[in-house]
Amino acid sequence: MSWASWLLALIGPLAAKALLYLGITVLTFTGVDAAFGAVVNLAKSSYGGMPAAILGLCAMAGVPQALGIIFGAFNARLAMWLASSASRWVVAKP
Repeated sequence: MSWASWLLALIGPLAAKALLYLGITVLTFTGVDAAFGAVVNLAKSSYGGMPAAILGLCAMAGVPQALGIIFGAFNARLAMWLASSASRWVVAKP
């Protein structure tokens, strides 16, 4: 057995496993991101459907900025959670 075939036999399964985990991670992140985007769009459309007087009061109170901060924080937390769970899948022992 040559060194090259031994090295390929050693690295081949590891590379296949890493690509599998990366594919699962990308698919999970894409799906969760799409679901979160749908929730944000639903909140925006519901907010826009309110009467004009209430929208004016909400705008003076800073509700749009607060919603932006809240949704931004949720999105950041979601991204960090997905990144950490993806790294756990890659380094987990079978």
